[in-house]
Amino acid sequence: MHFVTEFSRVNQKKFLKFLKFFEGEGISATAQHLLVEGEKRKDMKSNDNHFLHKFFYPESVAIVGASRNPFRPNYHLVDNLVKLGFKGKIYPVHPEGGDLLGLKVYPNLKTIDDQIDLAVVSVSYQTTPGLLQECIEKGIKRVVVVAGGFSETGEEGRKVQMEMARLLKEKGVRAIGPNALSPINPSINFAICFHPVHKMKSGGLSLIFQSGLYEPRLEWLFSDFNLHLNKLIDLGNKMDINEVDALSYLAQDPQTRVIAIHLENVEGNGREFFHLIREASRTKHIVVLKSGRTEAGAKAATSHTGVIVQGSDIVFDAALRQCGAIRAQTIEEFFDLSRALERFGSLLLPGIRIALAALPGGEAVIVTDLIQYAGLSLANLGEETLRRLRPVFPPWEILGNPFDLGVSLQFNDPRKVYNHLLPAVVGDPGVDALAVQIPSRAFVIPREFFEVFPKALHAQKPIAVWVAGMESGRKEVLEWLDDQQVPVFPSPEKIIKAFSALHRSSLFKLPTESS
Repeated sequence: MHFVTEFSRVNQKKFLKFLKFFEGEGISATAQHLLVEGEKRKDMKSNDNHFLHKFFYPESVAIVGASRNPFRPNYHLVDNLVKLGFKGKIYPVHPEGGDLLGLKVYPNLKTIDDQIDLAVVSVSYQTTPGLLQECIEKGIKRVVVVAGGFSETGEEGRKVQMEMARLLKEKGVRAIGPNALSPINPSINFAICFHPVHKMKSGGLSLIFQSGLYEPRLEWLFSDFNLHLNKLIDLGNKMDINEVDALSYLAQDPQTRVIAIHLENVEGNGREFFHLIREASRTKHIVVLKSGRTEAGAKAATSHTGVIVQGSDIVFDAALRQCGAIRAQTIEEFFDLSRALERFGSLLLPGIRIALAALPGGEAVIVTDLIQYAGLSLANLGEETLRRLRPVFPPWEILGNPFDLGVSLQFNDPRKVYNHLLPAVVGDPGVDALAVQIPSRAFVIPREFFEVFPKALHAQKPIAVWVAGMESGRKEVLEWLDDQQVPVFPSPEKIIKAFSALHRSSLFKLPTESS
């Protein structure tokens, strides 16, 4: 069923009745007002004064629990900052003192003769409360609590976590975690993570996580997947800072074009959460991965981060749609859609007419079906477009859409085919977006061959490429193409899902954004 429509066309009364119908399944009373409240537009101001800003732009960082052992996760907390070239001051802290990677190691926080913007506390759960007290005594106002072993372990751990939260709030200290890593900010070469990071690319995608599911994927995300990241925050158990705080910051962030959120539950004000999504979706793409949807999943979430998952997932899903967010169904889809929406840049897809060019004819038929299933349609090319394409037809007449690249390349030089195809198709007023297949051997062709792709973006229409089984970061020329905002995918299925998401999100953009 295709649920997407412009918010102005939605019958809110019917939706509110829908919410009320599920009230008995655990939906809070505030959920009924989330759309009505969203009607009140708030101006998005600069986020420089937001309390989270210094978490992402610290000038001095203390790594409490730093390790000299390169096989220990805590080693990389310091090593990544040094290796990536973070320009701020780094203060490793360990009781033994000494030095680490050319930096002096301090036995405790009070021996550091400097103001600390951010303390990353990565010690055991038993010693964490005492270290937080040291942070308070040192005058540190921002901490990341890495250790697990609190609310997710049961009642006793929950009590300790609540006591830590009370103490920090009383002293005016803001905290990420516990059971969390982050932040990551490529623009200043800042990465708090357990896995080694060799390179990061800055971009327009900001990520909010409730768990470290991204951590084991970091090397792949920044290499083969070619992720362009703006900011990342891992909230963990959300003892203090929650998804509403993170969303309020990123919604105001001018460098963020896409916000992708992984949630197990909504810890903050639910009404404000949906209000922020709806406001942000006017100018940014929003992708949400919500886990704990089943009874078994909700139980797993409780043991993982200590959250209590409440409410109807059906209502949550419907509310996201009404507020303009795209819901991802799997981890793979979450990353695929987030990356794709970021790589499309400022391009929108208000229409649904797709042009397709595939190498095997059978694949073109399958993708045509996928286009229809996704709520999109195959574009009807105009006669002028067909006239421009005929010089690269085989000796007989073929369809213009889908375009049979395989048979065309049998009779024509590849450069001639693509040089005719792209400008002709994107120039057709009846085409809204173009999906094109490239042979897997194409990476051996000089970069000049691919220049026609970014040049075709002058038509202000999304163009996506697929190379069977190959991520963009695996070959230099494909990475270059991806960097030019022509996203490269390993399959046509991923392109069609990306086009569908871009279309649905585009419907919620302000008129000035899509004009």
